[in-house]
Amino acid sequence: MTTNIEENKALVRRFFAAIESGDLSIFDQIVAVDYNDHLPGQSPGRETLKRYFTGLRSAFADLKLPTTAIVAEGDLVAVLNSVRGTHKGDFGTLKATGNQIDAMAFQLYRIANGQLAEHWEVADFMTLMRQLQSTTIQP
Repeated sequence: MTTNIEENKALVRRFFAAIESGDLSIFDQIVAVDYNDHLPGQSPGRETLKRYFTGLRSAFADLKLPTTAIVAEGDLVAVLNSVRGTHKGDFGTLKATGNQIDAMAFQLYRIANGQLAEHWEVADFMTLMRQLQSTTIQP
């Protein structure tokens, strides 16, 4: 069991590294085709996930996801991480502000057949949106 737990944690670390580097081609190996993301508004599937992170990295090209903790049990891996970067591209309807972001997130992944199969997230979106608000004072 310990080996599987360590392998599962390593899989999530590879996933985070791929997001940070922008090399999403590794998703074909480590993310299930029918990946189920429970993030509100997110459609299922590996290709949807690739599009999501391509868009996120367009908004935050220097995106970093430093982890505070990774804990695993059975087929589940929990991650407490930060989301950091510089807002240099459109993020949804929000135009680039040049602002720095640094917000916390909690992720829970289910692993099946050596791939990420399912994801839940609780993130500090309030802090994120506050940091993205323009600090420019209009005359």
